[in-house]
Amino acid sequence: MTARATQALRTPQGVVFGLVLVFLAISAWWLTRDLRIINVDSAKHANIALQWNRAMSGGDLLEPLRTYNVYPPGTHIIGALGTFLFGFDVPATVMAENLVFVPLLALGCYGTGTIVFGRLAGALAAGFALSVPLVMAMFHQFLPDGPMAAMVALSVWLLLASDRFARIPVAAAAGVALGLGMYTKGTFALFVVGILAMLVLRGGWRNVKGVVACGAIAGVFALPYYIDQFSSIRGQAEGFATGPLPVWYGSVGFPTRDSAANYTWYFWNLVNNQLYLPLALFFFTGVGWAVWRLVRSRSDRAGYLPELLVGGLVGYLAISLLVLKDPRYTLPCLVYVAVLSTGWITSLRGRARQISIGVLIAIGVVNTVSHNLSIGGDHSISLPMAVSSPIGQYKFRLLNENGYFTAAPSREAAPIVRLLDRFAEEGVQRAVFDQGSFSTGGYHLTGVALLALQSRAEVRGFSAGLVTDRRTAWIVRADVAAVGREPCFMSPLAPDGTGIYAYRGRVPQDLAKTGVDCP
Repeated sequence: MTARATQALRTPQGVVFGLVLVFLAISAWWLTRDLRIINVDSAKHANIALQWNRAMSGGDLLEPLRTYNVYPPGTHIIGALGTFLFGFDVPATVMAENLVFVPLLALGCYGTGTIVFGRLAGALAAGFALSVPLVMAMFHQFLPDGPMAAMVALSVWLLLASDRFARIPVAAAAGVALGLGMYTKGTFALFVVGILAMLVLRGGWRNVKGVVACGAIAGVFALPYYIDQFSSIRGQAEGFATGPLPVWYGSVGFPTRDSAANYTWYFWNLVNNQLYLPLALFFFTGVGWAVWRLVRSRSDRAGYLPELLVGGLVGYLAISLLVLKDPRYTLPCLVYVAVLSTGWITSLRGRARQISIGVLIAIGVVNTVSHNLSIGGDHSISLPMAVSSPIGQYKFRLLNENGYFTAAPSREAAPIVRLLDRFAEEGVQRAVFDQGSFSTGGYHLTGVALLALQSRAEVRGFSAGLVTDRRTAWIVRADVAAVGREPCFMSPLAPDGTGIYAYRGRVPQDLAKTGVDCP
């Protein structure tokens, strides 16, 4: 490495570049070693991306924009493009998402932190964002929440860089980011409306041309899709905003909208699912410091602190109003959280600053190692009134090696892929999985079909009628004790006493009386 390159890596922007490369390298390593049946939500989005691959391969490049699939198609288009580069499977979609949106997330946090507090704060904010456990989990799966957080961060940076819309070219660039951000998820607008309003109210109104340029360009990008799909989107939005409260877990429902529990739901989620307490303490300190600084400063010397505080608060409250809740839904507030969590460090001097930065780095390393290797266990501080729930009310999580959906790479589904490959070696190119037995016990049909893409066999479907000759295998999961015969292997997803049975060219009426065709 040349002296110039070494010097560049020692700069704040060089540090951010290095952190992004490390994050991407970990994601690539993780994806090459993970072989599981992915969760239902990730499978749904990956399946859409593969659908757009087929459409684009057939020459229909506009199909993703014409078809309504509950979510805007931006993330899925990126995933589809990834399959042209890396192969037609789920890891290709996830890696493409990483390559596009991880750099944008880091850039947005770095740029925002730099404008508000300086380059050191920008580098710390980017490092903070990439150390968040939920961010690691999101970029091990194919979901739109990570990309939306990245586009919010990019948009916030460009909006602040526009100098309250005085710099028209930059305001126009912010409009592009805002317009494209609306293609990640419809709730994107909730996370930028607060900062937009504050920028206009605190001086942006004087720069009419910049405001118009930003808004018009955002509209040019976003409105054609949203106008075309307006009726479908409106119905979906009404369901999320005013529909009946869904069941949360077990028999417990979500809190009612007018309850205190509703507005603290994402607070507990922030501590126990998104950040964990060590990073959350940096955030709480940053918010307290920012409010104290605002109280002591004149409004014309407040800088962009009001924009950050209001932008994050509006996003938090707006998402809290939706009846449907999920630990992922406030992740797009990350740029506000990351900058406020680290900006206060730059106000420190000497040993205090060094210790704070050192602690933040240590937390980032611990989170990264724990999440990606499943090391360290699950540790929380519980108050007497603690609730056992997915968000752990009145608990404060310190560390969780299990992560959210994913932790260390898993090979749990490798036996299924090996089964399909061995069948393929024997000339059985198609497999039909039994619909009933592969819809429970941790299995779901989309997940099984997507898993099979990593084998040499084709999943033909889930109907017994598709088994027509010996070139097709019928695969079923059944209770081993009830069948009374050895399976090809025990069910790899859970020790529930079920086994995987395979039959070549036939669908047995009685598994107990039929020999198994394990390749």
